[in-house]
Amino acid sequence: MVKEVYPNIFQLKIPLPNLPLKHLNAYLVRAEDRVMLIDTGLNCEDSWSSLLNQMGEAGVKPENLTDIFLTHFHVDHVGLVLRLKKISPKIRILLHGEEIRISREASSFPKFLEGIKLFHLVNGVPEKVMDRVIKNHPAYNYSAIYREISNSSVELKDGEKICFGREYCFRVVLTAGHSPGHLCLYEPKLGILISGDHLLPTITPNIFLLKEKQNPLKDYFKSLEKVGRFNVERILPAHEDVFTNFWERICQLKERHVERSKEILERLKEEKLSAYELASRVSWDVDYGSWEEFPIFQKYLAVGEVLAHLKFLEEKGFVRKIKENGIIVYQRVEG
Repeated sequence: MVKEVYPNIFQLKIPLPNLPLKHLNAYLVRAEDRVMLIDTGLNCEDSWSSLLNQMGEAGVKPENLTDIFLTHFHVDHVGLVLRLKKISPKIRILLHGEEIRISREASSFPKFLEGIKLFHLVNGVPEKVMDRVIKNHPAYNYSAIYREISNSSVELKDGEKICFGREYCFRVVLTAGHSPGHLCLYEPKLGILISGDHLLPTITPNIFLLKEKQNPLKDYFKSLEKVGRFNVERILPAHEDVFTNFWERICQLKERHVERSKEILERLKEEKLSAYELASRVSWDVDYGSWEEFPIFQKYLAVGEVLAHLKFLEEKGFVRKIKENGIIVYQRVEG
C-alpha cells in the first residue's frame, strides 16, 4: 500500500517472494521536472506488478521516471532496473562508483560466484554447501541487470546534492559497510534520512566479508559515526517501518557488533577454529533449533558476518589466522 510519508515522497512496499525480509521499501520522490525511484525490488513478476500498481497509485507512470537511485547493488534493490530501462531508456541510474565496479564484476555472474566459492572453501565452508549456495543464489540470473547497471550508470560521490524544486535537497552520503558503496540520502532542512540497509529499526544489517582485502565492519562503524553527527528526525529505511529513535538505534547497532566480537573471542579461547566452525557455534537470533536446520543461504550469510568480525579483530590484533591443511583457522591472541 502506498503511503505519502512527506509531501511528494511516497513509500512503496514491494514484495520479496522467498526472501526472509518479505518486502522492500522503495521510495518515489516527485517534482514537476523530476521523478526519482529509490531502489526497485526483485526481478520477478510479484515485485514488478506491485511496483507498477503502486507507482500508479502515486500518480507516476514508468515513462515519467527520470532517475533510479540505487542505495547498493544487492538483488532486492536493483532487480527491476532493466525492465524500467526498457520502458524508458532515458532513465538515469544513479549509484556509487564502488557499486558500479561490483556490478561490472557481477555481470559475469558464474565467474563472480566461482571466486566467492574459492574464498569460502579456504575458510572452511564445505564444498557441498557452497555448491548449493551457488545453485540457489538469488542473483544467479542477474548478469544482464548488472551489465546494464555497470554500462549506463551515473557515478555519485559522497556529498553531492540531488534537489527537487524548492521542497527537497538531499545530500548523498557514502555509508560503506553493508556494501562497499552503500549510499543514504540526507535532507538536512527536514532531518530526513533515507537509509537503505544502513539503518533498520529492529533488524541488524548483515555486515559481510566478500573479499580478503575488505574490512566491512570497520567501514560500518565509521559510517555509523558519520551519520550519527547528522540531525535526523525521521528515518525511511529499505525494510520494516519508518522510525525515529535515531541515536538510540545507532548505539544499539554498535553494541550488537561489539557483543558479537566478544562472543567470537570467547569461542576462540580454547581452540583454533575456521570461520565456518565459528559460525556454527555463535548464537544467532533466528527461529532454527540448530545449525543443521539453517537454510543454506542463511549459513552463507552467517559465515560472511563471522568473517567480517574476524577481519576486524585481526586488524586490531586480537586474533591471528593460520593456514592448516589448506584451511584458514583463527587463533585468539592473549595479552
